[in-house]
Amino acid sequence: MKTPHLRVWAVGTAATTAGLGLGLPASLAYADPPASTPIAVINGDFTQPAIVGDGPDSTAVKGWSVGSTDGAGTVGGVVRYPGTVSGHPDHKPAVMLRLPAPENAFKQRLRGVRAGAKVTITFDDSPGIATKCAPAAVAQGQAYTVQGAGGPVSERTTAPDPDKKANTLGKGVWRIGQTYTFTAGETEPLLTFTSQVPASANATGWCGPLIAKVQATQIPPPVDKTIPKTALPASEAFRGNDRRSVADAVSQCAGAPGACTFTPETAYSYSYFEPAQLNGDVYINCTRNTLTRTRPVPFTGRSYGDLPALAGLPGTGSTSTNMAKQFTAGTRTGPRWTTDITHSVTEIVKPGEVAWIETQAGRRRTEGWFTTSPDPDDPHTQWRLHTVLDYPAPDLTDRFYQRTGPLTSAEKQRCQSDRPTASTPVGADTPAGGGSTLRLSRTTRNH
Repeated sequence: MKTPHLRVWAVGTAATTAGLGLGLPASLAYADPPASTPIAVINGDFTQPAIVGDGPDSTAVKGWSVGSTDGAGTVGGVVRYPGTVSGHPDHKPAVMLRLPAPENAFKQRLRGVRAGAKVTITFDDSPGIATKCAPAAVAQGQAYTVQGAGGPVSERTTAPDPDKKANTLGKGVWRIGQTYTFTAGETEPLLTFTSQVPASANATGWCGPLIAKVQATQIPPPVDKTIPKTALPASEAFRGNDRRSVADAVSQCAGAPGACTFTPETAYSYSYFEPAQLNGDVYINCTRNTLTRTRPVPFTGRSYGDLPALAGLPGTGSTSTNMAKQFTAGTRTGPRWTTDITHSVTEIVKPGEVAWIETQAGRRRTEGWFTTSPDPDDPHTQWRLHTVLDYPAPDLTDRFYQRTGPLTSAEKQRCQSDRPTASTPVGADTPAGGGSTLRLSRTTRNH
């Protein structure tokens, strides 16, 4: 049996055609995420705003929320001590967790962390040092919990402080480098610390455990290239620590060209070729001659994404919205949101062979963040919108495969079968002229 013959053609710009000569694999991507990367915890050392005097200071802690995630949340949910009185060995400021209730939980979203990331939180803790802390309240340590969204609630107890004196500011008993590890169950998981000191020992909220120097690292999840373009993850939006609607975030970004900045996640953005698919008809040569024909090869494609129409992403090519301009500036590319191109190829099909065309469209998947510039004094004012777009690749050529090969058994049988014709109901088995002679003789006899 003859083996199929294959000719591969790349359709696109000269620059992208040259790129194909590098022997790139069918799925192109940036390097996989590193093993571990730091996470920027906003104001994780609790220095902002500056603490007035020796504390305790009840002003809202910059970047953190208490209870509600909408802005700073509950007023007076925590208090801070400066490094000069916290007793911390590195003179770090400390936050005192006050009451064992959700409305007093101390929390922050971990910016830019993806669902599925393995996150490790590092922090220091101590029993309370407040003047109002009775010696018995800290003698066995103080309970609190820490939780990252998607992970378990970790119940903790600080070191005991048997030396605390009544009505006297304590010195603290600090444990350095406490850790908590969890797998993020959502984008930008919420990290939450909550006092568990009962009312009988918390001096109406003025005797609680201390935490200091909150830091975080992550092992990002691997790039998942099995997700089809028709099933992209949903876009998500946040303002400060609060989850908000995508429509609200788009309204913020769409108002002006510089309202938002788009930053692609390079580790999760890549170009790839779609699986090859049949393009047009299969041409079977049942004749005794070599056949030559010209046939059109159309390439059509569209873009995928779930942003509201106001964003203009993916676009149609007819207009360029402010967010489309932000996307173009961030990616430094001008995407073709739709494609509709037809190329002509010449087929030469030998006797007893079949010819067909397969095409592979080059596509680009880009994940990233639209972000606003927050008020320097208030991180809660920052809008963040995460989205995924899949569109015809500006950096890859489409490819078509011009193929010829031997007939299949069924095709051979079809080529050898009789030519289909309409049946002849009268005289189908009578030689030409026979029926006419007979009818003529009968007419003569009648006369």
